Amino acid sequence: MISVKFYLRDAKAKKQSAIRMSTSFKGNRLVVCTGHSIDTSHWDSKNCFPKSLRGNSYTSVLTTKLKKLEADVHQLYLDLNTSVAGNISHDVFEQKVRQLINPEKNTGENSNKISLISFVELFIKDSEKGIRLKDNQYRIEENSIKPYRTTKKHIEDFERMTKRTYLISDLNQDFHDDFSDFLIEDLNLSKNSHSKYIMVLCQIAKYAVKKKLLPLSFVNEIKFNTSREESDNIYLTEKEIDAFMRFKDFKNKGEEVVRDIFVIGCYTGMRFGNYSKINIDNIRDNILHIIQEKTKKPVSIPIHEHVKKIIDKYDGKLPKCPTNQEFNRTLKDIGKRIPELNTSFTKQITRGRTVTAQETKKWELLMTHTARRSFCTNMYLSGIPILTIMAVSGHKTEKSFRAYIKVSGEEHARIMERFWNKEGTKVR
Repeated sequence: MISVKFYLRDAKAKKQSAIRMSTSFKGNRLVVCTGHSIDTSHWDSKNCFPKSLRGNSYTSVLTTKLKKLEADVHQLYLDLNTSVAGNISHDVFEQKVRQLINPEKNTGENSNKISLISFVELFIKDSEKGIRLKDNQYRIEENSIKPYRTTKKHIEDFERMTKRTYLISDLNQDFHDDFSDFLIEDLNLSKNSHSKYIMVLCQIAKYAVKKKLLPLSFVNEIKFNTSREESDNIYLTEKEIDAFMRFKDFKNKGEEVVRDIFVIGCYTGMRFGNYSKINIDNIRDNILHIIQEKTKKPVSIPIHEHVKKIIDKYDGKLPKCPTNQEFNRTLKDIGKRIPELNTSFTKQITRGRTVTAQETKKWELLMTHTARRSFCTNMYLSGIPILTIMAVSGHKTEKSFRAYIKVSGEEHARIMERFWNKEGTKVR
C-alpha cells in the first residue's frame, strides 16, 4: 500500500510557503518538494489541499495539479511494484518521483555525473575569471574568494571522514545538515565561521541552479543555517588612538607606515581595501571622494586634521602599504608595546556548541578592520547623527551600521548623562 500527503514546509509563514509531498510505502518514507508554493492563509491543513476559494483561479489550478501528481505517484508505484515483483528500491522510487515533478531537471543526465568538488572548483575558477559576477555586474574581490577555497578544503575533509565522494545532485538538506555538524562538532569552528562556510555552500547551490544542474525548487527547500552571533570585537577610544599617534619606538620604517595608515583608517571609516591605497588626487576642498572597493558605491569623507598631518608628512604621497596579513601582524606588534592596549578584554564566543569566554589583551585583537569599527563608534559617541555617519562610512542599512557600534553599558549611561546635562536636568 502507498499513501500520499501534501503539507506546507512552514505553515506559520506570514506569506507563502513551499508545498511538500510525503509518500509512505512498505515502511519507507519519501519527502520531496512539489515545486509549488501557496499563501499559507489559502491552505486547508485538515484536508491537506488548497482551500476552495471562489474567484481564485490559482488555488483551483493548483488543486488540480496536486491531485494529478497524487494520482501519478499512485500509478508509478503500481507500475514499479509490478515490474520488480514488489521489491521497490527507495532510491529508484525517489528518482522516478522527482522525474514526475520536474522531468527536465531530474533526468540524472548531468547532476548525477558531476562530483561536488569538481563543481566547487568550477565555482571558484569562474569567480576568479570574472565569469561569475557579484550582483551580475562586478568582479568578485580576492578577499571574497578566499572563503570559497577554504570551503572546498572543508568539503574534501568531510568526504574523507565519511569515506564518500559526493555528487552535485547530493546537495540537499541531508548533506547540509551533516556538513554543518562536521563544521561545528568535528572542526570545532566558531558560530560565525560556520555561518561563513554555509553561506558559501548556499552560493554554490545557487550557481548550480544557474548552470541548470539543480532545480531551483529543490534548492529552495534547503534551509541553510547561516545564523550568526554578535561578535565582541574591540574598538579604539580617542585616547587609545592618541596613544597610537604618540608612539615613537618603531623597530623599522615599515612599522611607522603601518601606524600612520591605520590612523588614517580610524579617522576616515574606510575599509582596508580603500584606506590602504588612498589617491590623494581625489581630495578636493578638504573632502576625499572615493568609490568603495567592496560596494562600488561613491562616498565623500571629510579630511580630519590628523589625516591631513599624515598626508603632509609624506609630502602628499602616501607610502606603499603592506598586505592585509602583514599589516595585522605589525599592528599587533606595535599594540603590544603600547601600555594603554595591555588591558584585559573578555571576548564571548560560541565554539562547537558551547558558549565560552576568552580572556585576552586588547592589542591581541587589533586588525585592519578595527580602524573602521573605531571610526563608527567614536563618531556615534561624539553625538554625530547616525545617518550622517552612515553616509560617510558607506553603510547601506542602520542594522549593518549598528553591528559596528561597540559601546558598553557605562558608555551609554554617559551619553544619557550628557544629554540630561545639556537639557539642564540635574543628574541625581
